[in-house]
Amino acid sequence: MTTHAAVAHGHAPDGAAHEHAQGMSRGMAGMVFFIASEIMLFGGLFAGYFYIVNQADTWPPEGIEHTPGTAVGALLTVVLITSGLLGHAGIVALRSGTYGFVLQTGSRKGLILGISLAILLGTIFIAGQAYEWLTLFDEGLTAKSGVYGSTFYILTGFHGAHVIAGLAMLWVVLVRALWGDFTPRRHLFADAAMLYWHFVDVVWVLLFVIIYLVNK
Repeated sequence: MTTHAAVAHGHAPDGAAHEHAQGMSRGMAGMVFFIASEIMLFGGLFAGYFYIVNQADTWPPEGIEHTPGTAVGALLTVVLITSGLLGHAGIVALRSGTYGFVLQTGSRKGLILGISLAILLGTIFIAGQAYEWLTLFDEGLTAKSGVYGSTFYILTGFHGAHVIAGLAMLWVVLVRALWGDFTPRRHLFADAAMLYWHFVDVVWVLLFVIIYLVNK
């Protein structure tokens, strides 16, 4: 009886706590729903792009002399994915108290370092995309060049706006981390911001494949 009572008192609260730890908070659920709406938005853009491509005899259409460089697109992809990995490592550092594979700096410092590097690389991505746009402008590919130019700038520009929004979130994470506002048990906003940053990563990989790699 005594043992049964001890088990009941010892395990039931742990089970409840475990269930709570695995559940999704309202804040994270809100971010998940927001990203789901963004997926539908990008899905519509992708569907429109594929419809246009399928209607064309060739893609890029004849007369288009300058197209985005695959090497530049690949470099931007590496930069953005690395940014996501380093930012995620920062979150892991906060949770575990150590910085997994770069430095043993402790949880808060690990988060600050990971997010700082993620912001740096995200900014380099935007700068690289701006450089690519300016280069293409000089070569004559503009949004008024035809359907190819307009779809390219709409898709990459829309994604770039989301990268800038993600950078704003990461800056908030960094400032709050500097203030000591996150702990290994309290880091909801950092998790939500990183989830959004990973979403931006995934969308860019899809854009890289369909814009830079696939031709008709």
